[in-house]
Amino acid sequence: MQMKQKSWKHWLILVIFCGVAMSGVGITVHSSGVFITPIAEELSLYRGTVAMHNTLTLIAKAVMTLYSGKLLEKFKFRNLIITGGLVAGLSNMMLGLVSHVWLFNLFGLLRGMGAGMMTWVPATVIINEWFEEKNGLAMSIMLSFSSIGGAIFSPIFTRVIEAGGWRLGYQLMGLTIILLALPAMITPYTLDPRESGYLPYGASDRSEKERNVVRRGDADDYSMSLLILMILFSTLISLFISLPQHFPGFAMSIGLTSEFGATMLSITLMTSFIFKILMGYISDQIGSVYSTYSVLLLILASGFLLLFYQESQMALYVAAGLVGGVFAIPSVCIVLLTKRFFGHYHFTTLYPIISFAISMGGSISISAIGFIYDFTGTYTPAFVMMMVVALINSAVLFYCTQTKKALTSQ
Repeated sequence: MQMKQKSWKHWLILVIFCGVAMSGVGITVHSSGVFITPIAEELSLYRGTVAMHNTLTLIAKAVMTLYSGKLLEKFKFRNLIITGGLVAGLSNMMLGLVSHVWLFNLFGLLRGMGAGMMTWVPATVIINEWFEEKNGLAMSIMLSFSSIGGAIFSPIFTRVIEAGGWRLGYQLMGLTIILLALPAMITPYTLDPRESGYLPYGASDRSEKERNVVRRGDADDYSMSLLILMILFSTLISLFISLPQHFPGFAMSIGLTSEFGATMLSITLMTSFIFKILMGYISDQIGSVYSTYSVLLLILASGFLLLFYQESQMALYVAAGLVGGVFAIPSVCIVLLTKRFFGHYHFTTLYPIISFAISMGGSISISAIGFIYDFTGTYTPAFVMMMVVALINSAVLFYCTQTKKALTSQ
């Protein structure tokens, strides 16, 4: 029987892993910020201390990302998704039952390990396996649902916290993590579509050898200095991935409600979805370098609004929307820049390293911003630092481009 290259099953796989992206990132990472202030106030803790368990979630997730490839070789794909979803969800539910900092940190660590088992590497690998044609579209849609998950559930969890407390909120959050990952746990599918009787979407029935041909021209040695610059660029920009998680606390610090801050967070996550979808198209038109410059410019504008227009709710909403561009750089721009600077041949080797740098920067971010507020009583230094980083990264990106030109001309 001839294998199908276009079917409903391909799109079902995409829908299922949009749910995984919402579960493992959209909720686990992007919705966690609404819990920081309520926990800190009830337990009389520093916000930075409370945020540490979220930091450990991100660190554990980053470490698991490095080992996901080896886990995929040793264990069945769906077993990883099942284990990851259950560990992340149950650990999150346990967070609603504890009061000691060390227990928050322990379950935050376990939550990150679970999330790392199902995202990002497993989710991106299966999309690459099932989609040859429209791969970029499918990938961007799946990645964008990490933002949609946070945008949808952050206000919901905020209302739950206000009505029933943060403990109930954490337990509901854990249950939601499991439910969103549940289709990926119970639906019959395989990592390789051929084992399920399908070809990748849009693929011709050609030999495995032909599918895996890599242009040898890309196999030249890469520049270590260029790699270091890309790691620096990625780490710096990721330092502010967690900034929106502090919007509820920021809103309260300037006399507004936490619900207003949660709405800012939702706006950021919704616009990040738009930025992620658009950046691939824009990069095709003007190139990955110039598209990244444009996002850095928007980040500067958002910092300006957050610093000087705090009395205007509309300006704060606009600033929150522009901050969404921060998410487009790690998820889309850096992928494209890595391909541009290192070629297809080195991409699979170097991108996990760069991705790890992104995760580590993000893991530092959420606690660092919390401590900035704890010791200064304001989020102003964080906004100033965001603008400074945008300027530094513009210079780093320019130097990367010049370094690549010099290597190409040799």
